Amino acid sequence: MSELLKGFVAAAALLLCALPAQARTVTDAYGETVEVPDQPQRVVALSELDLDAMLALGKTPIGTVNGRGQSGVPGYLNERAPQIDIIGDLGNVNSELLLELQPDLILTATDRPETLELYRAIAPTVVTAKPGEPWQDSLQLIANVLGVPEAADAFTASYQTRVQQAREALAAEQGQTMSIVRWNPKGPVYMLEDSFASQVVKELGFVRPEQQRQPGFTHSQALSLESLDLLDADWLVVGTLAGTGEAAEALSQARDTPAFQQLGAVQSGQMAPVDGSLWTSVGGPLAAMQVIDDVENLVKASARQ
Repeated sequence: MSELLKGFVAAAALLLCALPAQARTVTDAYGETVEVPDQPQRVVALSELDLDAMLALGKTPIGTVNGRGQSGVPGYLNERAPQIDIIGDLGNVNSELLLELQPDLILTATDRPETLELYRAIAPTVVTAKPGEPWQDSLQLIANVLGVPEAADAFTASYQTRVQQAREALAAEQGQTMSIVRWNPKGPVYMLEDSFASQVVKELGFVRPEQQRQPGFTHSQALSLESLDLLDADWLVVGTLAGTGEAAEALSQARDTPAFQQLGAVQSGQMAPVDGSLWTSVGGPLAAMQVIDDVENLVKASARQ
């Protein structure tokens, strides 16, 4: 154990001793058992998925991290997450700020041993997700850890109802292709078939275009502007992780090029900008609901043209 970590352990010792007498054992995403407070009161959520899930369950953490490529919580959660302390970036938490919050429970999607060792020296820590795992699994796990399993059941039921409503509204589009693209400073990438948003649009009855059906939960390699035809489909959504900056500027410039304008989805008016931090990230229950709204809005906007 490093000297720095030893210092945190010593500073956290009193906090750990102050944990409520009543505790229970839970199982994390990797099958490890963790003893947590029976009713945690000071929870820190160290990933977008953890924050999203807590808010969906009616719980608000006392601390969290910046969304990918953003200075603050992911944009789609702004109204739901006021005045939550930001204590670093995803995978790069400020340990001093974390310690100052005096958490009684830490939720994290990381499984890096050195990071977990540090977190566990401060408070009971639960790893809530495996890469590529459906958000529903993590939601149920987090609900169990927080002691509100019924809240996860209720949300999942409402989500399934929402999916069915959307499928009925989108009956004419069933089986059509949808391309999901993130624009980076070095060029666009498309999300692979098992990614978060891919799973949601599949539930709505859309399919990914044939050239984007590689298995995986992340994204393709960056494409050159000469390869933009790989982005085409009946429907096209394009986003950047942040609304401003290099990626947003690169997308703005690309949209004016003949190659972009010649895409079938662009010419048919079946293309829309979306929040890349929502569509092309890990996702969560509230993000899934927003994806459904975005798809319905895209189809409605196209019909009005």
